Amino acid sequence: MPDYKKVSILVVDDDLVSRELIVECLKIYEFEQIVAGDSVAMAYDCLAKNRFDIVLMDIGLPDGSGVEVLTSIRAKHSAISLPVVMISGDDETNNVVKCLELGANDFVAKPINIQVLMARIGTILTIKRLKQDVDVANERFALAAKGAHDALWDWFITTDEIYLSARWKQILGLEEGEVEPDFSTFVTRLHDDDMLGFKRALRAHLSGVTDYFEYECRMQNKSGAFRWLLMRGSALRFDNGKPYRMAGSISDITERKVLDPLTQTLNTSAFLDKLDMYIQARKSKQLTSFAVVLISIDRYKLISDSYGHHFCDHMAVEVTNRVTSVLQPQSTLARVANDKLAFVIENPAPINEVLLWLNEEVLETMMVPLLAGEKKLHISFSASLVFDTHLYRYSHDILRDAEIALAGLIQQDGDRVRVFKPTQQVSLKDRVELEEAIHHAIEHDEFELYYQPKIDAYGTIQGAEALVRWRNQDNQFVSPADFIPIAEQSGLIIGLGKLLFRQLCCFLAKCNDAGLTIQIAFNLSGKQFLDPRLCDFMFSTMDEWNISSQYIELEITESTILHDVESAVLILKEFQDRGITISIDDFGTGYSSLAYLKRLPIEKLKIDKSFVDDLPHSKDDVAIATAIINMAHALNLKVVAEGVENSDQFTFLTQLGVEMYQGFLFYKPMPEAAFLSVLDEQSKGNINEAGT
Repeated sequence: MPDYKKVSILVVDDDLVSRELIVECLKIYEFEQIVAGDSVAMAYDCLAKNRFDIVLMDIGLPDGSGVEVLTSIRAKHSAISLPVVMISGDDETNNVVKCLELGANDFVAKPINIQVLMARIGTILTIKRLKQDVDVANERFALAAKGAHDALWDWFITTDEIYLSARWKQILGLEEGEVEPDFSTFVTRLHDDDMLGFKRALRAHLSGVTDYFEYECRMQNKSGAFRWLLMRGSALRFDNGKPYRMAGSISDITERKVLDPLTQTLNTSAFLDKLDMYIQARKSKQLTSFAVVLISIDRYKLISDSYGHHFCDHMAVEVTNRVTSVLQPQSTLARVANDKLAFVIENPAPINEVLLWLNEEVLETMMVPLLAGEKKLHISFSASLVFDTHLYRYSHDILRDAEIALAGLIQQDGDRVRVFKPTQQVSLKDRVELEEAIHHAIEHDEFELYYQPKIDAYGTIQGAEALVRWRNQDNQFVSPADFIPIAEQSGLIIGLGKLLFRQLCCFLAKCNDAGLTIQIAFNLSGKQFLDPRLCDFMFSTMDEWNISSQYIELEITESTILHDVESAVLILKEFQDRGITISIDDFGTGYSSLAYLKRLPIEKLKIDKSFVDDLPHSKDDVAIATAIINMAHALNLKVVAEGVENSDQFTFLTQLGVEMYQGFLFYKPMPEAAFLSVLDEQSKGNINEAGT
């Protein structure tokens, strides 16, 4: 048990019972000083007047929040110098995460388990003391080892003669007598990319601009490979300030510079250096050819968001081990991103054989599930192959093209490996040109809204969804699947969204003039939703066109909301207060969690088309659709089924009590004039059933 006799602790809790319980228990452990209070003001006063080793801080206090005190503490003290444990009767995950993100060392929920609390305090104080011990040891080591780390060098500037210790020769694999004892020869071993920076840093010290010389550089060893070295030194000077001698230390930092600390494989920089060596080896005929493979973990961000970084670290190590087990010993494996591994195949077999090997022996071997707690998590992978590497002069071009090929897999069905072809760079150019075309289309008002009706079980149109369509300058329709992702990634979706919302308000004004009432759903993308000016723009546009909020429905996807649930709740509440209907689009494709669903001010759920397509014949989709509908009704939410294309789907969903339907069985998306005509016919009683 830790010794608390020299520990000073501050306890801030407005709950008298909890506070007294904590204080009395702390007295048993003989803390040197125990100060207790019940307010933010008291906390600030105590922190200003006293030194504490640890703080226990309640979140909810009568004159403010313990979170603001935590923020103030972190502005002055690190998590080691002054640890803070937050206390709350509300163990909501978001509160816990927020406190930890702001620098809390730990979080304890009420009612407080004293044994757990003391165990956590003990652990935190142990870490604090270990850090203090490490700091003392580091200071002692720095003083004792100054100028004598791993290897020593001593340069006589006036004669250019240099002394290099045996350790330096060992680092580079050199024997005694293999190195000329002059500084110019020593410098020739530097990597070309480091030469200029090395000379600048050296010149700055010799001229007196810097007090010490320090530079990280690559130096070629006996085999032709490069080692990363940290060079430090200081010059001796004549009375006039001119340097005549310089000495210092050389540390081998290759492992830190070239290895990924988690997987102990090469990092991106080292992998690119290795590729440069392969390019040179091919040019000098030491190697016939080589190929590069890039492997990506599918759904990495979703897995990270679901299970956390620690699990993803474990996953990265496990995946690396699996890849290593199927590679030849001479293969160069690297971790080039959190979710990507790359390796080189020397003198590869014909491309068809390599593709077969990648699919059947590499990717299949990696498909073993991982354990996430008590559950098994199946992980899938995608890969790209750059085969014709004889076309390349630079390593970064190879890795770039591997990334391009990998990104292209998203558009292919069923394939897990894609070979890079030069035409794919043309596709990248097309993407840039399409972005420019979107710019032009927004400026020249080329986008228009189509409307797909939503009907009830009796075939009556109860609303519609506004869908964007683009007829370009060549009078050709461009698929939303092509331009929406680019507009989203480039930020053009903000301007496009404003253009379309104005069109929607204009259309609703025409409906009002014609005596037609209809609610239209407008889709908001992630970037639009997070735009801080969104609410003001939409409200002012509605006021400008005199549009009642009852005729506006906003459709927002699960993923957009889950990006920041706290902010989403506030934004949606602002819309709800204005009277706008909120609907969750594509429900079932994300987390579909009651934990966030019950907190949102929503009125409708839209079942994603992917769960409707195989109804009622797919048992899985029947189970999912039934669960979604029952859950929605339990929460007093209406359900909209999209993608209804046949009567079997319609009949099944009707039996489950779905309120509204949307799909080609009833209506396809139609331009404004056609939709107005349909609404007019319905108002006159000429449409008795959907679409007739």
